[in-house]
Amino acid sequence: MQKFDLFCQNGIIGFNVNPALGSATTGTVFPLGVPGLAFRISFGNYYVSTPTLQSGNITFFYPSTSYRLEIIKSGETLSQSPVPAISLGEFRGDNLKVITFNLINPVTVNAASCQTPSVFVAMGDDYQLFEFDNAGDAPRPIKFDLSLNNCQRGIQKVTYQLQANTPVIDAQKGIVALSGASTAKGIGLQLKNDAGQPIVLNTPYVFSGFNTTGTDFKIPLSAAYIRLADSALQAGSANSEVTFIVNYL
Repeated sequence: MQKFDLFCQNGIIGFNVNPALGSATTGTVFPLGVPGLAFRISFGNYYVSTPTLQSGNITFFYPSTSYRLEIIKSGETLSQSPVPAISLGEFRGDNLKVITFNLINPVTVNAASCQTPSVFVAMGDDYQLFEFDNAGDAPRPIKFDLSLNNCQRGIQKVTYQLQANTPVIDAQKGIVALSGASTAKGIGLQLKNDAGQPIVLNTPYVFSGFNTTGTDFKIPLSAAYIRLADSALQAGSANSEVTFIVNYL
């Protein structure tokens, strides 16, 4: 243990972050100079904090080998965030530099993620017009999976959402229009989960099948052509496209 006795008459005591990393006015979390990342330093149950005005006798006990540096996600990060070797800052009591904290070796923070390959769903090409006689008819739902492969350690929760790449017909019912190159008329595409419930577009869903010990997962969904109301029916090609967005927490 290193013991420091400071007597301050209206003195400023606390951690001064290296200005090259950014600025902090209050609290125990400091910018790391990398988008979406911050840090804090602790020993025991104490976190160093920004400078504050103090007075009187103050005793600090600083262990010489047991500091802990915590890198914290503070916002959107890059897939790889290199942090250079740099001085993080100094703990000072007025003009007295008590201790300097340096990051001796550079580190690279990798954003935990999974591989998510594109999915082609073969909807079939032998439909008959009578299968779509009434508005809302959606025969032959086709099951498919969205794959999460080689998931990295550190992910605690996965959410997903679907975003239409064609015009949205009914977001609440998960219905999107066919692509502009499609020749079929009066038909849309509806997306549902494995329980047969419509996927609300642009809405995050927690993937309940995820766990922290596995590496490969599948999100079961289904798609079906659906007859649209107030639109004439015409046979032809029927293609559509949606984007699958995954968030890792």
